[in-house]
Amino acid sequence: MSGKSLNHRYIPGLDGIRALAVLAVIAYHFNFSWARGGFLGVDIFFVLSGYLITSTILPLKGNQLTVSLKKFWVGRFRRLLPAAYVMIITSFVWAMLFHKELLHTLRGDALSSIFYSSNWWFIFHKLSYFDSFGSPSPLKNLWSLAIEEQFYLIWPLLLMIGLFVVKKQNKLANIIFCGALCSAFVMALLYQPGADPSRVYYGTDTRCFELLIGCWLALVWPMKRLSSQKLSANHVKKLNIMSFIALTIFLVSIVYVDEYQSFLYRGGMFLFCLNAAVLIACISHPVSILGKILAWKPLCWIGSRSYGIYLWHYPVMVLGTPIHEIGNPSYWRIFLQLLLILMIAELSYRFIEMPIRKEGFRVYCQKYLICNKNKWGSLTFPRKISTVMVPLFLFVFFTGMTGVVGESQQNPSKTLPTTIKINGEEPTANLNKQDKQAEASTDKPSQSKDEGVEDVQKIETPKQEENNTIIEPEKDEFYRGILAIGDSLMIDIAPSLHNMYPTITIDGKIGRQVSQAVKLAPNYASFNQPNHAVILQLGTNGYFTTDQMDALLEAFSNADIYLVNTRVPRSWEAKVNEALLQKAQEHERITLIDWHAAAINHPEYFAPDGVHLEKKGIEVLTKLIQQALNK
Repeated sequence: MSGKSLNHRYIPGLDGIRALAVLAVIAYHFNFSWARGGFLGVDIFFVLSGYLITSTILPLKGNQLTVSLKKFWVGRFRRLLPAAYVMIITSFVWAMLFHKELLHTLRGDALSSIFYSSNWWFIFHKLSYFDSFGSPSPLKNLWSLAIEEQFYLIWPLLLMIGLFVVKKQNKLANIIFCGALCSAFVMALLYQPGADPSRVYYGTDTRCFELLIGCWLALVWPMKRLSSQKLSANHVKKLNIMSFIALTIFLVSIVYVDEYQSFLYRGGMFLFCLNAAVLIACISHPVSILGKILAWKPLCWIGSRSYGIYLWHYPVMVLGTPIHEIGNPSYWRIFLQLLLILMIAELSYRFIEMPIRKEGFRVYCQKYLICNKNKWGSLTFPRKISTVMVPLFLFVFFTGMTGVVGESQQNPSKTLPTTIKINGEEPTANLNKQDKQAEASTDKPSQSKDEGVEDVQKIETPKQEENNTIIEPEKDEFYRGILAIGDSLMIDIAPSLHNMYPTITIDGKIGRQVSQAVKLAPNYASFNQPNHAVILQLGTNGYFTTDQMDALLEAFSNADIYLVNTRVPRSWEAKVNEALLQKAQEHERITLIDWHAAAINHPEYFAPDGVHLEKKGIEVLTKLIQQALNK
């Protein structure tokens, strides 16, 4: 690689696309119901990054790249690292001061984010990252930047080798497209419906097809060769029609697609990225009408600052939103947070991103950070503030990273058993066998998402004469057997339920998904008969497919089934509750217990994580179940 400059032209319409993409991501993270597919904005960024970076370093003629590796990498580091590091350090310091309960999560997240490996950190060290409760990590959004940085390190080398070996760019484009197909195939192969999608969502290997599609586009639609003089009037018309169709598909996807659709991971994202490539190709052409529309100054302003907006929107949202409002946005709070995000992004753009990008690290530090004590009196007030605050923030950051300052509270799930089994007077042979296996498993590593070792808590059936205070519901004698299957909330209410129904059988496990309950159901086949009740409290840890829920309901089709919906401060709450309501309406023997309606305006029912229950919440949920069974 040789050369001294980056060869590219500025296309205002692409800033407009950046603006739409970042606004879609923000709307998704704020849980607006009309932006269920807003996460696809990240896909737009990936395709656009692949296109622009490849176009920047691709030679006009021949096979020798126009930019030196050192110059390219230094330019990328100047552009990305300073603003990201400021955000990481500031968020960590803020958490140390006001959200110490996040420190046990943030230490690893911050370290991996600094080295741009957070996507793999989330995969290997946070297997249940989508299922974690309490406030999410304010650095969660950096997973996408990690993938991009990994791409920037590797792609120039691969492109240089490819041009040297293949010689012809059209053949290289075919190879790159095949590579994109392979990545999309790996995503489809690894995806398991109803399971935690972290592996396929965060993996560099499973998401690189989006970047490769952009790289492929740069080879088949070179930005430097686009000219308004080479197209006939008919071709111009077709290009403009295609651009508006592609934009419509993008906007419709933002509204109607959601992250729980299996099709999305089995080709859907690939097709969406191909549509994004068509949109980018059309806008990049000088004759594009849509490109001129998207060059509207307010959109260009947002687009040019989209990096800072993306960096800061998530920590501002997470650190500035009470847990009970996550998933149920307060619009006045969102308005204030948006103003703050835009202000910080503007400051970042003016005083961090652009100065370092133009002047370099050394000149910037000498100009703004290093102070000669003899010149202190001549410094402006903002310069004095920055000179003092930067080392102070760094000191607090390193103090927190070394663990000198501890967390203010323990994760509630750590104080609970990961599994609880309460058996009635006539436990089945299968149950006894299962309990023995569970007890034996305490000496082995568990597959539970939340704990390394499974902790099984069993409560034996109390003798009748020792339980004079037990409240016997009116309908207790009607049901010959009652079964309750659930997740961590079932563990919370298990003692209360057992006190109310002494013969009840309860099986609860932290992190349990519907897919796991389907496999568990055959152990409780004895409850699949008339005059038996089955309580299903699931959905706290994520969405499920229709087939999975149908299979679980079919396992107890002869019993009366009671579905407890969910109040969980996560994006899947509405989707889960909608699915449970639909099932209750489809079958006469299924009753919905509306825990969401009872709890939505009562944050006092919940522990600090916003999910597990305090004493009052346990009482209310148990009472709801009792009332439903007694009807």
